[in-house]
Amino acid sequence: MKKIANSLFFRFIVLIVIALGFLQTVMLLYLFSANFEKMKNNQLNLTQIEEKWTNDVKEATPDSIDKIVEKWHSRFEKSQYFYVDGQGELQKEWYIQIDESLPKIWDTMKTTRFIQEHYDAKLYTVIRFVGDKEENGFLVLQIPRDEVTPTKVDNSFIYIGGIFLILYLIISFIFFFKIIKRLVRLEKAMTVRENGLPVHTKIAKKDEIGKVEVAFNQMIDELEEAKEKQEEEEQLRKELIANLSHDLKTPLTKIRAASRDIPKENQHLIDQNIDKMSELIDNLMSYTLLTADKVTFELEENRIDRLVNQSIALWYPVFEESDFEVEVELEQTTWVVDDNQFSRVLDNVFQNVIRHADSGKYLGIFLKDNCLVIQDKGPGIEAHSENKGAGIGLNVIDLMTSKMSLSFKIESNQLGTKIMLKEKD
Repeated sequence: MKKIANSLFFRFIVLIVIALGFLQTVMLLYLFSANFEKMKNNQLNLTQIEEKWTNDVKEATPDSIDKIVEKWHSRFEKSQYFYVDGQGELQKEWYIQIDESLPKIWDTMKTTRFIQEHYDAKLYTVIRFVGDKEENGFLVLQIPRDEVTPTKVDNSFIYIGGIFLILYLIISFIFFFKIIKRLVRLEKAMTVRENGLPVHTKIAKKDEIGKVEVAFNQMIDELEEAKEKQEEEEQLRKELIANLSHDLKTPLTKIRAASRDIPKENQHLIDQNIDKMSELIDNLMSYTLLTADKVTFELEENRIDRLVNQSIALWYPVFEESDFEVEVELEQTTWVVDDNQFSRVLDNVFQNVIRHADSGKYLGIFLKDNCLVIQDKGPGIEAHSENKGAGIGLNVIDLMTSKMSLSFKIESNQLGTKIMLKEKD
C-alpha cells in the first residue's frame, strides 16, 4: 500500500478527484444561489420595470411612442407591443410573436378581460395611458417572464469558488513543479560531464522517477568501471608498443653494422628491408605518441609555400636519382601550423611516393586557392605492392594534420593518388 501511495500515478489520481470535487461543489453552490436569488429578486425586478415603463409612457405622446418601443425592444429582445387609441381602435403592433389574436376594437369589457387573462401569465403585461391621458389611448408592454427574472449568483459563492480554484491551481503547480525540477536535475546529470562521463543524480523519492534515477546511477557506475578498465588496457597497449618499438631499434642497428661484410648485392637488399622496418617502427612510435597526446604542437602563422619549397629542396636529389619528373606550382599562402610537424607530414607523403609510386615517375605539387595538392601517377593505394604496409603512415599523417586543424583527403585510383591538404574553416 505504501508503494502505491508513493507513486506518481496515485498522486495524479488524487489531483483529479480534487478537481472533480471542486467542480461539483461550485456547481451546487451556483444552483443554490441562483434559485435563491431568483425567488428573492423576482418581484423587485418586475416592479422596477413597471415603474420605468410608467414614467416613459407618461411623458410620451402618440407621435413619440415608436421611439419608446424601439428603446425598450433594444433592451428586451423578446418583448412585444401594441397601441390602442382613445376611440378604442388598435392602431399599431410591434414584434407580436406570442399573442396573434388581438382585437381590432377595444371597449371596457375587452380591456378588463385582457387584463384578467394576462395576470400572472407567461407574458408579463403592463398597460399605461399615453401621456397619462385617456383620450391618447394606451400603450401595452408584454415581456416573457423568464427574460425579466434573470438568475443572480451571490458574490460570496463566487469568492468561495475562486478560493477553491486558486487552491487547486497551487496544489497542481507544486505537484508538477517538483516533477519538472527532478526531470531537469536528471537532464543536467546526463549532459554534465566529469572525465567524459555523466555525473550521478540525487534520488529524491522512491516513485517512478526515483526508479529511473536509481537505474541511471547504476549505469554511471558501470560506465566508470568500464572506462577504468579500458584506460588500463589502453595504457598497457601503449607501453607495450613503445617498449617494442624501442627494443626493435637496437637489434636493427646491430644488423646493419654486421651486414657490412656481406656482398654488396645482398647488403643492398638487407639495407632496403632494414630501412623499411625502421620506417614502420618510427611510424608506430609516432602513432603511439600522437594518440597519447605526447607530441607538442606549437601553432603559429607560417608561409606554407616556403615550407613546401624547403622540403622539396631536401627531397629533390632523391626524386632525381629515381628519375622522377617533379612539377611544382606554389602560390603564397599562410596557415597556422607547427613548422616542424608540417615538414614531417610532407616527409611522410614524399616517402610514400618514392616507395609506392615509383612506377609512375611523376610528382606534382600545387598550392593554390588555399589548398595543397600532392599527386603521383602510381598504381594507386589499393594496388598490390611488395612495399605496401598496414597504412599506419597515412594514419600518422591524418593525426598530425588534425592536430593542426588541417583537412586531409585522399583520392586514389589505378591512374594515381592525389593527397589534398587544406586549412579548416
